[in-house]
Amino acid sequence: MGRIDEAIAHIEQIADGTERAFQMAGLISTLFKIKGVVLIVTGHPAFEIYANAASDHPAVELALFSGKPTPRIVLEVMRGQLHAKGGQGRWKIAGITVRLLGQAAIMYPDLCRDFNTDHGVVKLVPAEELTAECILAAGHPEPDTEAQTRARLLLINGLSEAFQMDWATLQTICTHPDFRVGEELAQMRAAAKKDVDAMGAHPDDVGQPGPAQ
Repeated sequence: MGRIDEAIAHIEQIADGTERAFQMAGLISTLFKIKGVVLIVTGHPAFEIYANAASDHPAVELALFSGKPTPRIVLEVMRGQLHAKGGQGRWKIAGITVRLLGQAAIMYPDLCRDFNTDHGVVKLVPAEELTAECILAAGHPEPDTEAQTRARLLLINGLSEAFQMDWATLQTICTHPDFRVGEELAQMRAAAKKDVDAMGAHPDDVGQPGPAQ
């Protein structure tokens, strides 16, 4: 069995869905990086890593950060090395759905975080941008309880320093004309601060700290 097959077998044995997807993202990112392509975890999978939220349906969503993933490179990695099933940007590996997207739309690329996995480094979209998107979705165009919960978990983990939130940048994004949720940020942050204080600065009841950077 080759090293990649061994890595896949190891990932298949991980019981926690979020951790399994996180490790798979590390393996995929490493194989693409060898070919000069840097990918970044986006969307709900990124939220699950920052909030360390449980996932019953583990998935990986990877967008392009830099490089040129030609069709040949994609097939060499996904089908040739990882034995993935599927195509057209949607694949399946070891029971995990993997989506490969186009260029990532990131306002602050310098705030992307790199996290270590057993199989390589995973790059995540900025927590600040993800949090602002959740705050916006929580009330626009109508209230969304799921988005409210996601925003609350991200704010709690940021306040409890499970990861280092850049609060000034988050404020800047939320007050940007494209978002206009500065007041909502202030209200949700105050509520999250009460939750953190009530837990004694330990977010164990709502979300564990994410993987170490």
